[in-house]
Amino acid sequence: MDFSTSIYDSTQHDNFYPAESAGKSLSISELTGFVSQLLSTLDLQELGALYYQQLNMLLPVVGFSLSDIDSRWVYGNAKISSTLFDLPLQGASSISGEQAHAYYYISSPLSLSQREMLFQLHDLFGKQVKHAISLMRLKQMATKDGLTGLGNRAGFEQSMVRQLGWAQRHNDPFGLLIIDLDNFKHVNDSFGHSEGDKVLIHIASHLVNVLRDEDEAFRFGGDEFCCVLDCQNQQQLARAAQRIQMSVNRSSYLSKLGVSCSLGGAIFRDGDSTSTMFDRADSALYRVKHSGKNNYHAA
Repeated sequence: MDFSTSIYDSTQHDNFYPAESAGKSLSISELTGFVSQLLSTLDLQELGALYYQQLNMLLPVVGFSLSDIDSRWVYGNAKISSTLFDLPLQGASSISGEQAHAYYYISSPLSLSQREMLFQLHDLFGKQVKHAISLMRLKQMATKDGLTGLGNRAGFEQSMVRQLGWAQRHNDPFGLLIIDLDNFKHVNDSFGHSEGDKVLIHIASHLVNVLRDEDEAFRFGGDEFCCVLDCQNQQQLARAAQRIQMSVNRSSYLSKLGVSCSLGGAIFRDGDSTSTMFDRADSALYRVKHSGKNNYHAA
């Protein structure tokens, strides 16, 4: 049976076990250290990277993916010619809300002992993923805006730290949009803060509907919103800004109140920090606000 081009279903082919091979191995102290690191890591992205590094030393695992949880979390080299093990992560949900799986890309068939090792490590990893997800949910509760349901300023800052770390390690740019509502003060002054709150909730719903699953929206404070976007270049960022602006301008409710939005954007540059990237987008927003509003500019 040729596994070089097969997709391996771990629930079948139970009778096929290749001959044992020496392969790579860790010493008892190294294995103990790996398990200790695994059990002390509660950041999901770091957990996946650590787990893959050690898997690659122990087994012919050439690629590993947690894309069910986050499309960016793919480690190693998952080639078409690799054999695929698809194992469920109990207690973890995919982006679509279904059972999440971990995907192991294997360069050669596993022996019986190697399969057993993979299942044991996966079980240990899965338990830690469950703990990491529980912690992530607690953090999300502390980083959510109570009015709009979007992330708050603390959530935005955490997201930027994650995105900057990823961009720096993988040379993978991302985009930032800062959105300021036009004429919002007039709504509060003329119709009261209750109506102003309705406007903020309305804007949040537009952002949620327009943005993709991999993008994040935050209420930064007052009537200012931020979006952290999976955009590689200025053209993609401009299209995202245009979608948001068109959605807001088409709202009869917002139009009746005279509310529109001004947007400033920036794409990650090598060496950026949260403050430098935010300052560029904020400067672009400033130019829009002082040149007629209801427009987009990038820095």
